[in-house]
Amino acid sequence: MRGCEIFGRPPCYDGMFLYDLINKDVKFEDETRKVMVALRVMYLAVLFSLILNTFVLGTQAMYDQRVKLLFLVAANIVLLVQTYCFRTKIVLWSYIVFSFVWIFMMIPIEGWKAGVQNFFMPMLMLVFFGSYSKKLQKFIIAALVLIVRISFIVLMSDAYVSLYSDPARDKALQIVNVTAVFCCAVYISYNFSKAEKESEGKLIKYNDTLKEAANTDQLTGLFNRRRAEQYMEEQIEASNGNPISISIGDIDFFKKVNDTHGHDAGDEVLKHIANVMKDTLRSDSFIARWGGEEFLIVLPNCNGDQAYMALDRLRRRIMGSSVLVGDAEISVTMTFGVSEYDFSGSMDASIKEADERLYRGKENGRNQVVY
Repeated sequence: MRGCEIFGRPPCYDGMFLYDLINKDVKFEDETRKVMVALRVMYLAVLFSLILNTFVLGTQAMYDQRVKLLFLVAANIVLLVQTYCFRTKIVLWSYIVFSFVWIFMMIPIEGWKAGVQNFFMPMLMLVFFGSYSKKLQKFIIAALVLIVRISFIVLMSDAYVSLYSDPARDKALQIVNVTAVFCCAVYISYNFSKAEKESEGKLIKYNDTLKEAANTDQLTGLFNRRRAEQYMEEQIEASNGNPISISIGDIDFFKKVNDTHGHDAGDEVLKHIANVMKDTLRSDSFIARWGGEEFLIVLPNCNGDQAYMALDRLRRRIMGSSVLVGDAEISVTMTFGVSEYDFSGSMDASIKEADERLYRGKENGRNQVVY
């Protein structure tokens, strides 16, 4: 092993090395990095705490306890390296065992009041948040940690006072250990709650995407017939008696466009018409592709006369526009039938009425609005 080459990169001295090292991806594709990163942070927290405690205890303690301290530091480093080589379950159990051993060995050195036993808490949090075990197994592990914790209280709380007891030194040890435990608990809580929120956010976004896809015509980006039927039912309940106008519009001679220029050109025309509709009509207008070259438009808070004027303005805008497909500049017109929903019948009846007026406009020469 040569420096940081054991982690897949040449020796480096930039400030990002430690961050990159902690966040290095896991070896196995079927496991997430999140748990392993938390374990690496825990090992580093324990290592820094151990080193700080050693300096607080003083040179005499370093010399007297050198075998134990060197063993714990070496074990910590070896197990930290293990997080890059083994599966999460093995690494997590190794951390639990190491924590038991580390706490058991440090209490006689620092004394019970130093609080090193409080590292049981972040360990327990990591078991619940980071373990892939089943729920029952997690509670069994928690029970095991509780039993060990109680055993430490019974056997060690009164028996051990620091070998190097000094009021100022004892307080410093407590501060170091409490700070380390607190930081570990905060990190685990933040890391896993953040991941949970991110997953929840992704799920919500994915569901919104699915919902949008289910309600949207993929070619034009307008709503589809399914969403249009839902919207009209919603409008009946939300209108409070305010007028609602419904229109069915159809592109004139659309078959000729497909036959002359091809279906790709026909698709471009449909998208062009959809864009003109969105740009021309009011922002609260509901526009859907009803089927083929037919479009349904719902105008809330708009009576029949107002709808007629709005749709005639749209008709003229479409007639005056064109779309360039290859070398061909294609212009089309549209015919609209308009109906005002009177709240006495069904919405289907109003759609049928608008459809009948559409075909009346087709028979009378097209490129017009019939109300």
